[in-house]
Amino acid sequence: MRYAMVLGVTLASFGAAAEERWTAPYQLEAVSGRTTRVILGEQAPEDVASRLQVMTLVGTRGLAVARFQRTEAVCTGEEDAGLPPVCHTVGVYTQAEGTPDLGEHLVALAGTVTGTVSLPAPRTAPERPVPGQWTSDTFERPVDEGADPFTPEGLPVPGYRWRTSPEGHVTLESSRDGQSENTRVPLDTCTQERQGPFTRLECFPGPTPFAPADSPAASLLYVDRRPLVVSFADYGEASTDLVASLRVGGDTQYLVRVGLKGQAVTGLLFREGSAWRLLLRPADYPVLGC
Repeated sequence: MRYAMVLGVTLASFGAAAEERWTAPYQLEAVSGRTTRVILGEQAPEDVASRLQVMTLVGTRGLAVARFQRTEAVCTGEEDAGLPPVCHTVGVYTQAEGTPDLGEHLVALAGTVTGTVSLPAPRTAPERPVPGQWTSDTFERPVDEGADPFTPEGLPVPGYRWRTSPEGHVTLESSRDGQSENTRVPLDTCTQERQGPFTRLECFPGPTPFAPADSPAASLLYVDRRPLVVSFADYGEASTDLVASLRVGGDTQYLVRVGLKGQAVTGLLFREGSAWRLLLRPADYPVLGC
């Protein structure tokens, strides 16, 4: 089974690594008034009350600081099923009084973040990609920071390229440690669109098991011709959708909804010097059991 081939640093908070300016966004479970339930994972990070005392909530209309109140274990499961309960931990945070309406809540960021939020640029009309624009002899890796679980330990990180076969068909190929394989995604099943500085290819080679009927089988986000995020439908949707942009200290960061195996999560994509980075927490399988 395929995973979304995107890798990211997963840090508990700014206290986890002082040299890191950003940490991966936390997903939200529920919002009620000024109270937000933030998904921390199967277990809360050590010293959560001090290390994650403050979160910045990101909504479609802006940012607001929220303060830690407590953690709660959320467990589901039938007592008579003979199976252990499926549990995850949430942090309960209270948004400061007097803060503005955030609109739709998107994610939580560790620490205090000051800036502005805007919706992403509109997508251009979909069009058919031109094969000569995409074919290449070189495998290019998506954003890769070497963190589990997107590539299991010991498994080489794949690179991707569009390649013309001897029969004249252009298909997406991947390569692990020099071993090429055909992903069976033909370019002629894809549409191409621009959104801000990015180009997205979405491909529909046929029905995908366990995925929504109108969901693409593959979604690829590029800057120029370099793939940044590659997502395949695998017990869920393939997605590389831009959710919002953050403008902080003169720099722009992008919130991107990425389809992983069984779940789509929102990560933080940004440029650091000449390199792009994607901070993304893994799919939270206890949440899927709820």
